[in-house]
Amino acid sequence: MRPTTLKIKEIGESSMEYVARNWRFVADMNGDGAVTISDVWLWVKWLYFYPGDGILHLLATNLPSVAKFFEVSTDSYGGYISGFISFFIWLLFFSTCAAMENNK
Repeated sequence: MRPTTLKIKEIGESSMEYVARNWRFVADMNGDGAVTISDVWLWVKWLYFYPGDGILHLLATNLPSVAKFFEVSTDSYGGYISGFISFFIWLLFFSTCAAMENNK
């Protein structure tokens, strides 16, 4: 199952496309019809950016004026802002797991 592709504007032979973020895990991430080693890196990226993309999605849908101020849109999925947010969420997650393990 490939992410949804929407054609935004067609100019002659070239076209601009927008690919929406795939929120559900799919083994064949690149949509080539086979699960290969190329998909493994895409799995890692999908999982790593999930928390940041989720927060950006919530921001864009629930607080559109704030999202507009920070210039956050669906184009921000998998970008620097999402990566920064994801880094700190994963850091908090693994720190919490380590602290819970030390308290046993």
